[in-house]
Amino acid sequence: MNKTPNLFQWATSELSQDAFLCWFIDWTHPAYKGVNTLLTDSATNFINLMTNGEIKSIDSLTIKRQFKSIDIVIVINDEHVILIEDKVHSKEHGNQLSRYKKLLENEYADKTIYPIYLKTGDQSRYKSANDNGYKIIRRKDLLDVLEEGIQSGIDNSIYVDFTNFLKRRRSSVQSYLTLPFEDWHWDSWKGFYQNIQKGFNDGTWDYVPQRNGGFLGYWWHWNSGKIDDVSFEYYLQLEHTKLCIKIYVEGTKENKYHVRNKFRQKLYPLAEEHKIDIHQNGRIGKWMTVAALSNEYRIKDNSDVIDMKATIENLKRINNLMNDLKFD
Repeated sequence: MNKTPNLFQWATSELSQDAFLCWFIDWTHPAYKGVNTLLTDSATNFINLMTNGEIKSIDSLTIKRQFKSIDIVIVINDEHVILIEDKVHSKEHGNQLSRYKKLLENEYADKTIYPIYLKTGDQSRYKSANDNGYKIIRRKDLLDVLEEGIQSGIDNSIYVDFTNFLKRRRSSVQSYLTLPFEDWHWDSWKGFYQNIQKGFNDGTWDYVPQRNGGFLGYWWHWNSGKIDDVSFEYYLQLEHTKLCIKIYVEGTKENKYHVRNKFRQKLYPLAEEHKIDIHQNGRIGKWMTVAALSNEYRIKDNSDVIDMKATIENLKRINNLMNDLKFD
């Protein structure tokens, strides 16, 4: 347990994070020059991160929260405008990133705008932010700034609490590297899936809702085929401890039965050739599990924790099985 309570253990919402960021950035205001040089320097480093170091001095600063529904808008020297879409666990929705950017481009047509997508939680893909020209600042990027500030001597309790809170979140996501399999939790799976994603440079992970509470899934290695003029897709999916071979078939129930049965007829003998033990699994639907791996796909090392290199190599064996499945 911590020696003292952490404010951000209780203030966990995005609004609380907005408040910290506004407080932090406000230390660059000319009115606070010389009050706490270390805090001002750290906040200036954060602004440099967001603006690629293009603002050489700060002579005026205006901070707006929830301006036209945008989380944070910062106007510097009446020339530069920083748009921060601040996320913890939620993701962008609809066309909000495009809409917010256009709103500020209209509002500040004569100014330089820096759109920022700041994420202190974890997210599988950032396609929308990239497509809309946002600079993505992840938890690691923000922590780099904050931890440098701690090393410089900052001991402000708000600053230290927020830094420690983000460090604990980072440690929780990295827990898959040190915990026995049976002790993995939600954040452990996030970290594990992110590691696989890097290893394969392929795949997406996200929450999959179900009546029993759902799971965090990871799906990758998509292929397409056709059986008797019925087109379908097939891919791999992790459901925490379960590895599934899946197919996606549109059309009638008869088509789904037919494709699933023909798919299994090719899959099972091929799995035997690859020495991969699978068993029949799943129900009829548009997205169907046709088989599941019969044993644990994760590999332990001598310390009884995950051996990531061996685990990825084991998953590549399943990839190779899928590569050898051929459908005209």
